[in-house]
Amino acid sequence: MIRRPRRSIPATIVALLLLAMCVLVVLCCVQALLGQTPLISFTQLLAVGSGQSWDSAVVVTLAVATAVLGLVLLVAAIRPGNPTVMPLVPLSYDGATGSDAGVRRHSLVRDLTTTAEAVPGVTKATVDAGRRRIVATVAVAAADPAAVPDTVRGRLEYRLVEIGPAPRPKVRIRARRDDAG
Repeated sequence: MIRRPRRSIPATIVALLLLAMCVLVVLCCVQALLGQTPLISFTQLLAVGSGQSWDSAVVVTLAVATAVLGLVLLVAAIRPGNPTVMPLVPLSYDGATGSDAGVRRHSLVRDLTTTAEAVPGVTKATVDAGRRRIVATVAVAAADPAAVPDTVRGRLEYRLVEIGPAPRPKVRIRARRDDAG
């Protein structure tokens, strides 16, 4: 059970572009039907379009730009994002297969941040959780700053054993000296 985010940004961009073009065409058609001067004249568009050849620089540039934009949107839509729900180890009490369960990545990050900030000597912690790796950046203001990262790693690994993500991510600690504290 790995839920990934929906790709709403590429879909929104394409939808807004199509909507803008449709609104512009409808507006011009309504203006032409009412006998007003259209915002964009169809005869001017026809003159510009018919004056271009397939090998002109303008047409090639627009075609390449459209292809690049389409490729970028396609890659953004296909590429999987960070999971929003991370699977947990299935628990089984009677030997049968356990049920699927998961933890939201945001909840896991918040829990691990609280765990890291509870370590003596840590003034601030930020945690980034991916499927395979947890990276905790801690600000250390302690008498023995060298021991703090190992303590944070141990606490985070213990907390991950308690939570039980499957597979269990590796923990990496970045420590920096807190000059304010």
